Amino acid sequence: MEPNNTYEQEIDLKDLMFAVLYKWRPIVLAAVVLALVLGGYRAISTYRTQNDAQKLEDAQKAYEDSVEKFHKDQENREREIENLKNSIDEQEKYLEGSVLMRMSPYDVWKAKTVLFIKTDYQIMPEMVYQNLNFTDTIMTTYVTSLTSLEFFKDVAEETNVDERYLNELVTVSGSGNLLTLEVKHASQEEAQELMDALLDGVERMGRRIKANIGNHTVSEVSSSMASVVELSLQDTQRSQTDRLTTLNESLEQKQEDLENMEEPEPPTTSTMAAVKSGVKYAVLGGVLGAFMVVFFVCVIFLMSDKLYSAKELKNRYRVKILGTLPVSGKKAFVVDAWLKKLEGRAYGKDADTEYGLIAANISNYASDIKKLLVIGTADGGKLAEVVSGLESRLDGVQVITGGNVLMDEQALRKLPECDSVVLVEQCKYSGYSDVALEIEKARDLDKTLVGCVVFE
Repeated sequence: MEPNNTYEQEIDLKDLMFAVLYKWRPIVLAAVVLALVLGGYRAISTYRTQNDAQKLEDAQKAYEDSVEKFHKDQENREREIENLKNSIDEQEKYLEGSVLMRMSPYDVWKAKTVLFIKTDYQIMPEMVYQNLNFTDTIMTTYVTSLTSLEFFKDVAEETNVDERYLNELVTVSGSGNLLTLEVKHASQEEAQELMDALLDGVERMGRRIKANIGNHTVSEVSSSMASVVELSLQDTQRSQTDRLTTLNESLEQKQEDLENMEEPEPPTTSTMAAVKSGVKYAVLGGVLGAFMVVFFVCVIFLMSDKLYSAKELKNRYRVKILGTLPVSGKKAFVVDAWLKKLEGRAYGKDADTEYGLIAANISNYASDIKKLLVIGTADGGKLAEVVSGLESRLDGVQVITGGNVLMDEQALRKLPECDSVVLVEQCKYSGYSDVALEIEKARDLDKTLVGCVVFE
């Protein structure tokens, strides 16, 4: 049997994980020790620092400042929430009561009247001093009066339209001697009603202006009434609806921020601060200690040449595994026993049953052997134990105890006298390089390597 010299070692994560788990004692010990060291050091240093009178005074002042700021922020947010609620109520009332917001952009009734205002102003040719021209004053007075809150109040009583929304429906402008009146509404009748109210207002104000400013006459130039499409109204309505949505979202966010506010905690006593700091660093120390041990275990696992499992031996040298046997000795701790069973090792196996299986495998793999030499690098009397277990189970086969052919001269001299060889190796004791040399020596003498028995 030739060793597989082209084998490329691969890391078996399962084996690595179990190699780490078997070291749970040093891991726990390192974690506890480092936790006590770091946690204790930090607790003592924090206690000493916290007992400083100036630091205690500074901490108390900082706490009082933070509490004052917290209450101010809380009051500001409560005020903002109240303002937002009022704005939402007003916006909802506006959307519900505004005539403009309830109009269809595709059916807007518009009424327009153009009035001509004539005064008795005349230019006096060749005169240094001219009469005063009150035309602009009269025009401005009309525009201001027709858009005043007092006038809108009178119009609201006549038309049953809320005075707050009249400024959206009425437009009054003046240019030169022309006074333009425009109104819009959802229906023709109400648009005409608004226009009539405006014209009545022009007539009432005309008498007052004549008495207080100057004589003039008002005559109608043109008048129109039509249903039009006003797509810009659609954008105005959408913007007002979006504003209500934005206000509601802002209210939800402000309420959430208010609920998530946490009042500053008073400065802890020196003892409590030391305990908290010590616990935090104890946890950090425990994690660091455990990590250090795990790191070294992984490095040792990767660098070590010791046999870890029968599976790895088979993968490296393509040698048949005749069977695995438990290492006799102390009873394993409950955690170790559980890990061995979980990994699938030979712990807890019945030795007699296993020897029977090993003997059957030898008979199946090499039925014509006469002399079987048992060699290997396993510890102590493991080879003699294997020979004793196989002698009574292999009829017609002379089972010879060899030994370590790498270190025992007598064992090496017995190798040419046999026709077949069985290796006996022990996990965490035998080395992969030693196994390779044993296989090489058997190959050089043209001996049949039946397989390997592994103690786990």
